Amino acid sequence: MLRRLIVMTFGFLIASTIGAIFLVVSAMFDPATREAGFVSVMASLFAAFDEALDGGDPGQALSALGFVIWAVIVATCAAPLAVAALIGEVAGARSFVWYSGVSGLLAGASPWIARAARGLERAQSVSEAEGRLAILFFLTGALTGAIYWLIAAPSSGAPAVKDMRAS
Repeated sequence: MLRRLIVMTFGFLIASTIGAIFLVVSAMFDPATREAGFVSVMASLFAAFDEALDGGDPGQALSALGFVIWAVIVATCAAPLAVAALIGEVAGARSFVWYSGVSGLLAGASPWIARAARGLERAQSVSEAEGRLAILFFLTGALTGAIYWLIAAPSSGAPAVKDMRAS
């Protein structure tokens, strides 16, 4: 049991880390997300400089940017994988499709889940930029689920391979 818990934790940490790296790198390759990210980073930097010139705390603007980046990574890498892994462990699922598919679907739907949870009116509409982000989030979630499956899922409850020479 302790071995299983260690393998699950290790798989979750590795998969979430690789997913976060994939999210940042792939966002840099897509022109629309690269532009949106550049605009928000520049706005945060200018807000920090403005605070510094006004005698305030410029760290608040930078910490707000860091919080937004952290929230996106948690919403697309860690939370969907945690849900898929916990349900998969309880249900005894060992399927690649389960871990990769559920994690990808939850990550891709995370913008709409967040809007619906807050009761916003636009919870059912999609713009072109949101569609591109949803695809990026889906791919990130599917990657984290696949990596978790490679590390953690086959190691427990998998039937031992029989030695055919013994028969």
